[in-house]
Amino acid sequence: MSDSLASLQPRDVQIDDMLLKKTFLEHLNYIYFGKHHLIDFFSEVKEIAKLNVLKHAIQEGIDDTQSQIVQMDEIYSAIAETPSKTSTLGIKAMTLEAYITTIKAGKTPLEKDVFILFYLQQIEGIEITYFKVLKNLAKAIGYSNTFLDQPFDMAVENKILFEQIYKEYIS
Repeated sequence: MSDSLASLQPRDVQIDDMLLKKTFLEHLNYIYFGKHHLIDFFSEVKEIAKLNVLKHAIQEGIDDTQSQIVQMDEIYSAIAETPSKTSTLGIKAMTLEAYITTIKAGKTPLEKDVFILFYLQQIEGIEITYFKVLKNLAKAIGYSNTFLDQPFDMAVENKILFEQIYKEYIS
């Protein structure tokens, strides 16, 4: 990085609208295809989970994820774009780690449930961050960012739900 760029502050940098739109679309694609992957992951860990309240919470996560995908389809339509397949390696690596950890031999059903809840909270935290970034990018490029409110709110509600169940387990 040149010395002149290194000394700039974020407020001094002007980002071209086309670059912002490209970045917005890349993030939207990542979370869109990540959500498709999460439906499979949620279904797998739902089968591993033992406590009914956790199974119901995971099913709520599946239902919300399917709803978020529909909402994201509407976003693509509103901005006259189509989903473009992208690498979701980060979310896939985390879910693989979660799956391997929860099925590891020697873990009790309670330990498996606690690990499932831990990873579900991490996943929702990532989703919240992505939706915040998308909201900020949408606002910066002149898109309405209100169409991201509902998917964002669902991610927050799911994170809170998983946290509450987790706290019940460990208290």
